Amino acid sequence: MIKKIESNAISLDQRANNGKWCRLSYYNHPHGCPNFGKRKSCPPFTKNFLDIIEPPFFLVIEEFNIDLYIKKMKEKHPNWTDKQCRNLLYWQKGVKKKLKEKAYEFSGYLGNGYTVLEVPEANGVNVFQTCNNVGIMLERYPQKIIKKVMIIGKKKP
Repeated sequence: MIKKIESNAISLDQRANNGKWCRLSYYNHPHGCPNFGKRKSCPPFTKNFLDIIEPPFFLVIEEFNIDLYIKKMKEKHPNWTDKQCRNLLYWQKGVKKKLKEKAYEFSGYLGNGYTVLEVPEANGVNVFQTCNNVGIMLERYPQKIIKKVMIIGKKKP
């Protein structure tokens, strides 16, 4: 899905841009995301959203049916736990690839001067609130459908 959105729909949060969110602990990662400070697409190397792109803005969303995927994995590996079947190491790379292809194809269609933010959170965007602002609900712990999001906008000169 690709959806044009208005500037006032973009919700910014400095906790995202300065890496505070990235350093929050989560399962098996007590110090936060292992990409923090290592990838150039992650804080502290990233710039603020408003410093790099301007309208028009487009949300690019790739949906993945995790519920169906888990059922297939349980058939294939009957002894696996739900956690093993849900492990993002097995499915996330393929979903990101599809999303990236969709986003770059669409930005190419728009013409020169557009850029894709592959990890909008790293640029200070509260993706959950932004999607909610335009009627797209993201779940914190999705049970059926996972939605991955990128944002396209015009590069600032």
